[in-house]
Parts: sequence; structure tokens; C-alpha cells
Amino acid sequence: MGTEPPICYPLFAMSNNQPMTIKSIVTNIVCVLIIAPVVTALIVWAAMVLRPDPPPQTMSPHAATSHTAVIRPAPHMPVSGRTVYMANCARCHGATGDGNGTEILDRPARSFLAGGFSFGNTTEAIRRVVQHGIAGTPMPGFAGVLGASQTGAVVKYVQAMAPVAPPVGDEAEMVVGDHPRVIRGMLPPRGPWDEVQPRGLIVGGTDGLALSYDVDDVRFRVARQGPFVRRTDWEDRGGTPLQPLGRVIHFAGVTAPFWKGGEPVAADFLGTSTQGERASVRLAVGEAVIAEQAAIDSHKSLPGYVRTLNVTGDASGLLMSIPSFEEAVFLGDSDGWNWWRGGDDVIGVQGAERSGERVALPPTGTVKLLVLPSVDAERAAAAGIPTKAPTS
Repeated sequence: MGTEPPICYPLFAMSNNQPMTIKSIVTNIVCVLIIAPVVTALIVWAAMVLRPDPPPQTMSPHAATSHTAVIRPAPHMPVSGRTVYMANCARCHGATGDGNGTEILDRPARSFLAGGFSFGNTTEAIRRVVQHGIAGTPMPGFAGVLGASQTGAVVKYVQAMAPVAPPVGDEAEMVVGDHPRVIRGMLPPRGPWDEVQPRGLIVGGTDGLALSYDVDDVRFRVARQGPFVRRTDWEDRGGTPLQPLGRVIHFAGVTAPFWKGGEPVAADFLGTSTQGERASVRLAVGEAVIAEQAAIDSHKSLPGYVRTLNVTGDASGLLMSIPSFEEAVFLGDSDGWNWWRGGDDVIGVQGAERSGERVALPPTGTVKLLVLPSVDAERAAAAGIPTKAPTS
């Protein structure tokens, strides 16, 4: 007998050149159509069951960006007024607000427990003091240090220290809100040496600074800080004199402000205008036109205010007096200013050259007068300001 061919005979027969029978043909048909698919399915099933678990899948950064994720913001944390106070105020006003801090001052700090507020206990009045300080005192401004939310928080904290009291003010008081205010009327005398000024002008800024001017021959008179103006009678011609309410921080003196050829030059009033948080007083001096603005400012740690004079036209040969109630003494130059002392005040001039006891205005340009009230020599030296007149 010969060797029995395998079940899948066609393949065997073709590989060995052997003849095929009917039985082998039927057997191989069954093999191809039934047995082979079953065997294949079993092999696939075994491969799926017995394969090892795949490694953990990690999402690539590129894939991650294709999915939308809901990111919830961190909850808003309110600003703590106590935290702001302890970091910025306690060293002078004391941890409890009693005015007994660790800082050595030339005068006692305000006691908030006793209701001590320089310019009133309203939110707006305290906010202005926090932001701009108090000229002529060690109280600096924090406008460049504290944001709006921090300022608001510390104002509420300080108010809560004080005894409950009605807000300062009455129906006759005029206040400055979000925009500067200009009012004209009679001005009271500044002292026994002065008289009532029938035609006066007071410009109030949003920072609590108020400047008074004569209008007949325009000249700056006095600067105040705090509340604005009270007026009690509007019936008579011109009404009663205006009553400025702020604390005086600087007198300008009685000398003429502008000179040329050794003679005083009159300044004609051209009007006022307001833009944003600033008001301007415009005047004509000879061939020059000057637009003046003022704002609370400081030099390093010394609070004060600045007057900015924008000169157009032609101010050639025009001199300006240093705005000081007492004779001004030149101290020297530093930090881009030439410094003068008038009594207790230090005055910086920028944009005008010294000419003897006065300064020469540029033909056109900007001149700044920075007034630092009540600054002693020690504090001036600490701020880099010369304290003695040069010897030559």
C-alpha cells in the first residue's frame, strides 16, 4: 500500500505531483470550508485572551490641547484692611491706632481712637489723605504704593477705629467730587498784613489741593489742603467772602510774581478751564501766555505740591519770583531741580534758570515749582536736597 495522503490533499498533491481521488477532493473541501475557519477563529481568540496588558496611556501635550477643559478661577480673597494698616501705617500711628508707633517723629501722629482726622472723617477725606499725604507733616502719600482695593480697605479699617461721629460738612459747604471745581468771589485776608480781595478765584483739585488767586493782577496767594470752600450768603452783590476750609500749607508772599527790566509786570486774567482731574488758570504776561495747573506731589519721602506752568508766546527776558512768604535763599542743584529755602519751606524749580534772586522763564516751555512745606534741614538732607547756600 502507498502512503495515505494528508487531509488537505490538494496542497499535498500539488506539492508531490500525486493524482487526486473523489474522496480526497470531498475531504479537502470540508477542510477548507469548515475546519480552516474554525481553526483560524480559535487562533485569533487565543491571541486576544493571552496577550499582555498594554502599558498605561499618557496624553501628549499636543493631544491635551485638543480637549476643552473647564478651569475654575481661584476664589476672590478680600483685601484685609488690618494687613494693609499693619504694613504701612502702624509704625507711626501704632498697632492699635492710638498714635504711639515705633517711628520717631518730630510731632505726635494722629490717634484714630480719639477720632483724630486732619481733614474730616468722611470716606473721601480719609482716602485723599492716604493717597496724597499731608504737606508739611511726616505723613507721606501712598498713591504709588497702594492700589484702589487696598486703599479702600485701610480707609474702612481706620474709620472703624474712631468713635462714631456724624460726617463733617454742612449745606453751605462746597465739595470737590470726581472733577475739579473753580469758584470766584471775595477772598478773606490771609493775615493782619492783608486785605479782603474783592475779585478772587479758588481752584479745587480732586486730590484735596486748593489754590487761591487774585484776579485783578493775577497772582497766586495761598495753597490749602483738605476740604474746599463754604459760602453762607449769595444774595448781596458778590455775596459774602468765600471761606476756604482747608489747612494752609503755603503762603506765596506779597511781592510781584513777574518782572522784566527791573520792573514788575502785570498779569491779565484770561480765564479757566478744566480737563480730567486738573483745572487750569490762564494769564497773559507781556507777550507770553501761561497756563497753570497744580497738584499734590512729593519729592522722595517729602510730601508737598507742584505748580506746572506751560509757557507759550514769548517770555524772553521775563523773570519770576520764588513763591515764598519770606525771602528765598538759593541752596544749590540736585536731582534736576534748583532748590531754594523760604522760611520753613523748601522750593524746587525746574525748567527755568536762576537769575539772581529770581529765575528766568524760557521763551516757551514748561516750568515746575515744587513746594515742600515745613521741611527742616535734617529731612531735606535725607532727601538729597542741599541745606546750605553755596559759598560762591
